[in-house]
Amino acid sequence: MSVFAELDLEPRPLLGAALATLALGVAVALGSRGGRWLDPALLGYLLATLFACFGVAYRYVSWIERPATRMYFRHTLRTLLSPRVFKALPKMVLLALDQILLQRFIEKRSIKRWGAHALLAWGCLLGFAVTIPLVFGWVRFTSEGLDATRYQAWVLGFPAGSFPLDSFIAFCSFHILDLAAVMVIAGCVLSLIRRKQDEGDTATQRFDLDLLPLVLLIAVSMTGLMLTASEKWLQGRNFATLAFLHELTVILLLLGLPFGKLFHVVQRPAQLGVTIYKAEGEAEGRLACKGCGTPFIRANQRRDLGELWKVLELDGARHSVQGEGGVHHLDLCPRCKRRLVAKAQGERLHGAFDPFATIPVHAEPIPDATSLKA
Repeated sequence: MSVFAELDLEPRPLLGAALATLALGVAVALGSRGGRWLDPALLGYLLATLFACFGVAYRYVSWIERPATRMYFRHTLRTLLSPRVFKALPKMVLLALDQILLQRFIEKRSIKRWGAHALLAWGCLLGFAVTIPLVFGWVRFTSEGLDATRYQAWVLGFPAGSFPLDSFIAFCSFHILDLAAVMVIAGCVLSLIRRKQDEGDTATQRFDLDLLPLVLLIAVSMTGLMLTASEKWLQGRNFATLAFLHELTVILLLLGLPFGKLFHVVQRPAQLGVTIYKAEGEAEGRLACKGCGTPFIRANQRRDLGELWKVLELDGARHSVQGEGGVHHLDLCPRCKRRLVAKAQGERLHGAFDPFATIPVHAEPIPDATSLKA
């Protein structure tokens, strides 16, 4: 435990990350038939992916350990493991289509933002979907025949069809990563332009969190396209150097995956559980504010927040409202809470500040600029 304290590591996330990495290693060993089909040229990618798995799992478990996140996570598990899952399944599918596939929550903010995010998301996911099975040895290609005019595809050691080298399928198979690279570069350029034009983003952005991931994505995509250009038009010149640069940029990207904005790819599916939680709360109904009687908080949210406040040792907040004492802070709407703050401020100033005072109807008008000059 002292070693964990010195390194600022938490035991439970560390155990979860170790188990996730071990499970991935076992899956790689099984899918590659004991490592026989692993490509030696891709071992650097494999080691970086295992490290990224450890980092992502550690951060994800740490994130779930937070009281508020754990509340949503447990509710989602109860829904998935209960008979209610069959009733909620159609809605979960629609939510996944809307929020993960189409990502319309970003479209509501800005079409330009949505276009950049869509190109980045689908370009990255397409690239990972192709490279990860190749790196893990789950997918491989072998030539057929003496003249090697056909390619045989293998998935987990089983034949998955063959195709001629001059076919459209072969062209798509060999250049799908180029398409992903073009999508990622286009998305990065749009993001950089938007960040340059948006004064709010320019004022709050940080290089390590906002710009560095875009720079790494562009570097990975550009070096990947340069490999294709070297093989197609330069007779393979400088291919080894470009391959090393591409591997270096990919490894840097994978090492930074658990620590930057790219971690949102892992967090985003959890939003489905939050949306279902809110929908169930709306179906149960809202509780009325004990100050003004306006319905404002979902019943399930009030129960869970009460338990959360106990965990955070915040359960002592009580107020006296309209002669009724012992009203919990969570049972007041935001408007009533603001009035209590204003009332307390007025008491501290001994009546100099009255939040409930109104301006007289026949108040003296404010002088205009001409009278002020005079």
